[in-house]
Amino acid sequence: MRLIRLLLICVSFLVVLINGPAIEAGAGLVGNKFLFVVHVAGLYAKAPDQYLEMPVHGVTKSQVADTWHVPREGDRWHEGQDIFAKRGTSVLSATDGYIFRIGENKLGGQTVSVIGAGGRIYYYAHLDSYAPNMAAGDHVTTQTVLGYVGNTGNAAGGPTHLHFGVYAREGALNPLPLLTDRPEEKNTATAPRIERAKKQR
Repeated sequence: MRLIRLLLICVSFLVVLINGPAIEAGAGLVGNKFLFVVHVAGLYAKAPDQYLEMPVHGVTKSQVADTWHVPREGDRWHEGQDIFAKRGTSVLSATDGYIFRIGENKLGGQTVSVIGAGGRIYYYAHLDSYAPNMAAGDHVTTQTVLGYVGNTGNAAGGPTHLHFGVYAREGALNPLPLLTDRPEEKNTATAPRIERAKKQR
């Protein structure tokens, strides 16, 4: 009996020794997920943002035509705002928060979702490409480039634009009343960061 116990301890030690890097990486992932949950819980405790910065570089609120609840194919309503710009224009986070999801879907094409104060989800769709080195769980500010304007998903073949959606617990909200113009782009702290992000593509 003692010999079997000793043998099991030796085998367990060897398994841990051989799989050490994988176990360590797994522990890191669990730790990261735990931190993300803590951050999100903190966001839920805050009041939702009353104002959002324009998510497309160089576009002002007055240039956005209201596309909220315009009828869409398949008895759908448009749950967001389309912000038109040239392909490759920087898409920035409209608020501080954490990247909730990065991925593709049939309607939105290449998308990024950010969770912000009050647990609201900010949805950026039809991206041409993502900003480099971005991952779910990353902290973002209103200066963070998320991606670049395109026409992926069901916008393929149409004019390039960002579909910007805002989702609260009660459902989709019209983003247009919340949007505000960004400070002047001549701000030396802002413009170079956007340009650097473009060059890394």
